[in-house]
Amino acid sequence: MFKYAFAFAAIAAASPVLAQDAPTTFNGPYVGVQGGWQQDRQTLDVTNNGLTTSASQNKSGLGYGGQIGYDFRLSPQVVFGIEVDATGRTGSSQLGGPNGLELKQGRTLAATGRLGYLVMPESLVYVRGGYANGRFTLRDATTNISENRDGWQLGVGYEQMVAQNVSARIEYAYSKFGSDSLPALATDLGVNDARVKYSRNAVTAGLNFRF
Repeated sequence: MFKYAFAFAAIAAASPVLAQDAPTTFNGPYVGVQGGWQQDRQTLDVTNNGLTTSASQNKSGLGYGGQIGYDFRLSPQVVFGIEVDATGRTGSSQLGGPNGLELKQGRTLAATGRLGYLVMPESLVYVRGGYANGRFTLRDATTNISENRDGWQLGVGYEQMVAQNVSARIEYAYSKFGSDSLPALATDLGVNDARVKYSRNAVTAGLNFRF
């Protein structure tokens, strides 16, 4: 994650030269806040003596966080941007019924790029994609396993200037954090293998303050 932050800082340091004589709307640095709906899905696959059973859980909660980014006007209508954000989520869920494992979603860090098109001088539609890292915890009376999962994120959004230096946006994002073999959990459950798969849907609204 730190290499993305360093790359972002280097680009931002060079940006005054790139931005000379460029349009001011969606061009330059910004910081912001975001919040909204987030649904996490985890699927636990348990294999014992060649037989695999699965249990899945969708759990919704409140996502919240902040972002820092930089937009470049590549042409009068085209915007390229980079962004680093950090988000958290409320609540946890039970996997496998009330006596199963508790799954808790922790912080998520993401470094993404976006490409947008100005449908009006102050209205931007865009697509986003890049790297994401999420923290997940599985626990019950005898198990407490936490790990950071690398993954990817794709999204689409709409952003509107609402004041001279303030823009508002709404965005949908899908994140995938792969699957993970958990030998310690398999031992606790008395099975040959236990594997968890992670994915996420999120719809968020945000405000960006531009400089």
